[in-house]
Amino acid sequence: MESSSAGARCRNCGTHVTQQFARVFGDNGDVVHGCPACTTYREMQSGGHLPR
Repeated sequence: MESSSAGARCRNCGTHVTQQFARVFGDNGDVVHGCPACTTYREMQSGGHLPR
Protein backbone atom coordinates (compact mmCIF):
# COMPACT_ATOMS: atom_id res chain seq x y z
CA MET A 1 0.00 0.00 0.00
CA GLU A 2 1.23 3.44 -0.77
CA SER A 3 -0.33 6.49 0.85
CA SER A 4 -1.51 9.20 -1.48
CA SER A 5 -4.16 11.89 -1.74
CA ALA A 6 -6.28 9.38 -3.70
CA GLY A 7 -6.35 7.11 -0.66
CA ALA A 8 -4.55 4.20 0.84
CA ARG A 9 -4.64 0.55 -0.21
CA CYS A 10 -3.96 -2.70 1.59
CA ARG A 11 -0.63 -4.11 0.51
CA ASN A 12 -1.94 -7.66 0.93
CA CYS A 13 -5.14 -7.54 -1.16
CA GLY A 14 -5.31 -4.06 -2.72
CA THR A 15 -8.57 -3.02 -1.03
CA HIS A 16 -9.01 0.74 -0.46
CA VAL A 17 -8.72 1.83 3.17
CA THR A 18 -9.06 5.27 4.73
CA GLN A 19 -6.07 7.32 5.86
CA GLN A 20 -7.41 7.04 9.42
CA PHE A 21 -7.46 3.22 9.13
CA ALA A 22 -3.87 3.33 7.85
CA ARG A 23 -2.80 5.48 10.83
CA VAL A 24 -4.43 3.11 13.33
CA PHE A 25 -3.76 -0.32 11.82
CA GLY A 26 -0.79 0.36 9.55
CA ASP A 27 2.87 0.11 10.42
CA ASN A 28 5.01 3.09 11.48
CA GLY A 29 4.85 4.43 7.92
CA ASP A 30 1.03 4.05 7.75
CA VAL A 31 1.45 1.11 5.35
CA VAL A 32 -1.45 -1.35 5.70
CA HIS A 33 -0.41 -5.00 5.45
CA GLY A 34 -3.87 -6.43 6.21
CA CYS A 35 -7.41 -5.01 6.19
CA PRO A 36 -10.90 -6.26 7.13
CA ALA A 37 -11.23 -7.77 3.65
CA CYS A 38 -8.27 -10.13 4.11
CA THR A 39 -7.43 -10.18 7.85
CA THR A 40 -9.37 -10.68 11.06
CA TYR A 41 -9.77 -7.80 13.51
CA ARG A 42 -8.08 -9.94 16.17
CA GLU A 43 -4.96 -10.19 13.99
CA MET A 44 -5.04 -6.46 13.29
CA GLN A 45 -5.39 -5.55 16.98
CA SER A 46 -2.56 -7.86 18.03
CA GLY A 47 -0.28 -6.83 15.15
CA GLY A 48 -0.37 -10.35 13.72
CA HIS A 49 -0.87 -8.96 10.22
CA LEU A 50 2.39 -6.99 10.20
CA PRO A 51 5.49 -8.49 8.58
CA ARG A 52 8.28 -9.51 10.94
